[in-house]
Amino acid sequence: MNAVRTTAEPYRDLVEQSLEEAAFFWKRWEADLESLTRSLDEVWSWTEDRLHGALDGVRVAGEKVVEVTEAALRGKDHAAITAAAHVLAAQTPARARDALAVAVRNSNGAALRAMGRGIETAALDGSFAPVTAVLASAGPEHSAALCRIKRFRRVPPGKELADALQSGIPGLQADALRSLAHVAEQPIALRHIAWGLKSADGEVRRAAIQTGIRREDPAAWQAAVQLAEERNTACAPLLPALAALGSAEEQQLVIRALREPSLQRAGLFALAYLGTPEAVEICLSGMCDGKLARSAGEAYCAITGADLVRDGLAAPEPASESAEAASPPRLEAEALDADLVPAAADQWPLPDLDAVRRHWQGMQRQLAQGVRHWRGRPASPGVLLDALERGPMLRRDDLALELAVRTAGKYDLEVRAFAHAQRSMMRSGRTRAGLPAAR
Repeated sequence: MNAVRTTAEPYRDLVEQSLEEAAFFWKRWEADLESLTRSLDEVWSWTEDRLHGALDGVRVAGEKVVEVTEAALRGKDHAAITAAAHVLAAQTPARARDALAVAVRNSNGAALRAMGRGIETAALDGSFAPVTAVLASAGPEHSAALCRIKRFRRVPPGKELADALQSGIPGLQADALRSLAHVAEQPIALRHIAWGLKSADGEVRRAAIQTGIRREDPAAWQAAVQLAEERNTACAPLLPALAALGSAEEQQLVIRALREPSLQRAGLFALAYLGTPEAVEICLSGMCDGKLARSAGEAYCAITGADLVRDGLAAPEPASESAEAASPPRLEAEALDADLVPAAADQWPLPDLDAVRRHWQGMQRQLAQGVRHWRGRPASPGVLLDALERGPMLRRDDLALELAVRTAGKYDLEVRAFAHAQRSMMRSGRTRAGLPAAR
């Protein structure tokens, strides 16, 4: 008797479960990209490997992947939207790209950004053209999304750059300016950066300054210096670059910024890039302030190489107000629309000031006056490169910017890419910059 032949298909519920797992692990992976303790290899083994496994579990749907992901693309869970867009963007049936193009055209705001995040991290090929066409023609917001994707993938922007810049919408203009970071034509980039530096909008000016610093534009650097001299709150994200790349006089602006209460956290974070014994002493002073202690402790560790938990330098966590409350608050007293997710800095270890002072007394002779240090070692290019490639995820974006500037853009790393893409960029960056191969 002839056997009945059937086409084996994955169970729909298992594929949908894989999509739920992919959304969960995508959130975890994004959080791990800012980890205080985990390195790239550890993020891979703890989170990213599981994320890829879950994404593969969605891909096995084959021709039915469009049906499996359509509900996620229309939903409110941004991580699920990202995972679904990532799966549809590559390594799936060609009609998946058509379905993604429709979803992209019909999306805006946070949903469009979520789709863009999934797309930019995918392995794209020629079949992605329908989605590109939609992004390039659906309006200024989609043009800005294409600018973001191309920046991430180190592809120069096209007509979408002008469309976003001419939109009159500051957020879209800022995205367009950031996409100029890797454009080969310096005069074109500098012309747009000069336009951004004159903008009346703070977000647009900040994007122009940050892109200009990456491209070593003197006008952008001077704009950053001026904001720091004024102790303008807009200088907060620029302080790390001033500390790492500035002259001795410009570095003092980072220290002076600490006199402005609204800049104190950002100033303490930037102190780590000064890396001197003077910066350590300021960190110790910062630990006396309960609101700044965690930030000061993290900067202390970045300079000295200490680990508050490992070295017994952490203080016990204070009891939470919720644990001490005799009864729950009245409903009308609750901030129901409040963001209940604490900022990453609020979860860093709390330093034990006395223990940290003893630790510093025991090692301060190892740090020479006037010399920049990173995790207890003189901050040579090799030390910074090792920190970027092997150290904790936190601060890697600043280190990547510094090394890009110091190597005239030859060493370039996208720190929010998947691990395999980062490792490839590390190898090619070392070769282009004439740096020794990783051991």
